Amino acid sequence: MPKLNPFPAPRFTRRHWLACLAATGLTACGGVPLRSLPRLGQLSGQLLDTDPAQVMMAVQVDKGLAPSPDARAWLHIRLTPRVAGAFEPIDARLPLVLDQTSRGAAYGLDPAPAGRRWLVYSLPAPTQAELKRAQDTVRLARQQPGYQRGGTLSLGLAQDELAQVPPGLAHTPWQTWLQVSRKDGFFLLWEGTPDQLLRAAKSARQANAPR
Repeated sequence: MPKLNPFPAPRFTRRHWLACLAATGLTACGGVPLRSLPRLGQLSGQLLDTDPAQVMMAVQVDKGLAPSPDARAWLHIRLTPRVAGAFEPIDARLPLVLDQTSRGAAYGLDPAPAGRRWLVYSLPAPTQAELKRAQDTVRLARQQPGYQRGGTLSLGLAQDELAQVPPGLAHTPWQTWLQVSRKDGFFLLWEGTPDQLLRAAKSARQANAPR
């Protein structure tokens, strides 16, 4: 699966900006719930207008799963102009920050079932600033006559570092939830196992390797 743009992107008129969000390495193995597809279809507008401070990711995992202190979830921001040179492109891989309390209820998430726990991640200030810079660049491009200077804004979530688990937990359930705005809350983006996540991420890296 390509690192970015794994979801089928709708066709946009020249008046629109194409935006998408990808859970890196996830859709190669399926696991995107059908009920989430309408929310995915709305992301194009929401990503461009949301407050970056409200963007969050939550994963529900086995209570025995404890990511290494060095493990990170990563947000990959890529902004590419439709016409080369129209504006400076952005290609940044930025960390998300784990909420050490990780109380799902504090963010409107249902309590984790018995034997499960939430890990909740937010965008630190530098990551928020980079997303804001991408949004501002899009807004400026929208003001160009004829909207000729559009492009593509892609966001990828990489979680494979979090899924480095002992063999006994490799096939336990894993859910990834996403929040773009507090008003709309979290929705289930993907579900599977740590093993599936790691295998899909490996396939994504191989697909994107220089040939």
